[in-house]
Amino acid sequence: MAVEWKENPAGMRALLLAPPAERAMEFVGGIVKDEAERISPVRTGAYAFGVDPPTGEHGGGFRVEPFTNNDAAAVRVVNGVRSAPSRNWPEGYPYGQALEQGNERIHAQHVLSRALDAVSLF
Repeated sequence: MAVEWKENPAGMRALLLAPPAERAMEFVGGIVKDEAERISPVRTGAYAFGVDPPTGEHGGGFRVEPFTNNDAAAVRVVNGVRSAPSRNWPEGYPYGQALEQGNERIHAQHVLSRALDAVSLF
């Protein structure tokens, strides 16, 4: 006996936008965040384990931002680390972005990309 299945686009969209899909994406984002914290360079600890402060305050860390777009539930893992404010950088230097992408002073380490690669093997 053969079983025939035909996808229902509206049903699939509803499934991918349902609260359990959002929770699943948040869970996966948490795994990526944990891996990023594990492989982050740790000197002061603020980069890997900081909390996301208001603009202009020292610290940072990774945070998980679940969201939905028109098609499905999704998640962002954000690196919001900033250095302490200084005269040249009154809001703090965007250290997390520099460490991710690199610049003239910092070699790119692609922490979030490496974390995503590591958890995508499972």
